[in-house]
Amino acid sequence: MQTFSQFLEIVEKYISKEKFNDKLPGLYDPVSYILNLPAKRIRPALMLMSYSMYNKDYNQVLPLAFSLEAFHNFTLIHDDIMDQAPLRRGKTTVHEKFGLNTGILCGDVLLIHVYEYLRKYSPQDKLNEILACFNKTAIEVCEGQQMDMDFEKIPEVSFEQYLKMIEFKTAVLLGASLKIGALAAGANEVDCEMAYQTGIYLGLAFQIQDDYLDIYGDNFKVGKQKAGDIIQGKKSAPYILALQSMRGEEKQQFISFFECHDLEASLKIKNVMLTYENLQIPTKIKEIKEAFQQKALQSLNSISVSENEKKPLMQLLENLLNREM
Repeated sequence: MQTFSQFLEIVEKYISKEKFNDKLPGLYDPVSYILNLPAKRIRPALMLMSYSMYNKDYNQVLPLAFSLEAFHNFTLIHDDIMDQAPLRRGKTTVHEKFGLNTGILCGDVLLIHVYEYLRKYSPQDKLNEILACFNKTAIEVCEGQQMDMDFEKIPEVSFEQYLKMIEFKTAVLLGASLKIGALAAGANEVDCEMAYQTGIYLGLAFQIQDDYLDIYGDNFKVGKQKAGDIIQGKKSAPYILALQSMRGEEKQQFISFFECHDLEASLKIKNVMLTYENLQIPTKIKEIKEAFQQKALQSLNSISVSENEKKPLMQLLENLLNREM
């Protein structure tokens, strides 16, 4: 039985061997650069783990796993351009290192190569179903990114709107990774849907947990600036839940304070965290995250393979969603 770490090693080995057109280094060096940055590789690993519940000969579907990682990196390149981000995973972003125009073109060609890798796996009897799942997911990821940008322009976002945004921007690709693995292995329709739902609930729980850890986690372990969402005035889960607990002038004052970028960072963090504590936001966040975690586990338990075959995925879900909270 392969562990998550072993699946990661398989993915890394495959990626390290993939070479692009070395006659055009101006275009393909940036592609190799983004693909070789330190990464979790969760999506391709999920796909392989899902496939391996039914079929242990996963070498033939490694191109499928790679296509999911390539698509994820395509989104990161363009997200960084839109956010004008200087760093990705602690390294210079593609557009900063190679130039804006190259960054755009690099993302475009990487997306086209995604479809080339989708066509490379064998056997291809499930290709139409896999393409339908992938295309639906790709559209939703773009829609989620637009929702996120739209949220920056409006003073208040409902928690339901926030959940739909993170579902599209983050969770659907995790769901698709698990579903595509099941589809490629020839799983029945119910199992494919349960695999998809497992990924959706995993993504929702993971993002909500991430919002919590941004404020309350160990910044060294999390790998991010402490309370970066508060400093930047980002409408994350704690902020949205806090607004839902406020009324009238209190709410308007908090919105104005939260959106102010001229405040000294430590003062802003201290006051916002005090508000969250008074409204019991940390407790509410934990409860919501745990509810989605349970739904993910229930969906995984509904898949009609043995407990032993599901064990690696079960362990991964628990490891990802039991970081310090």
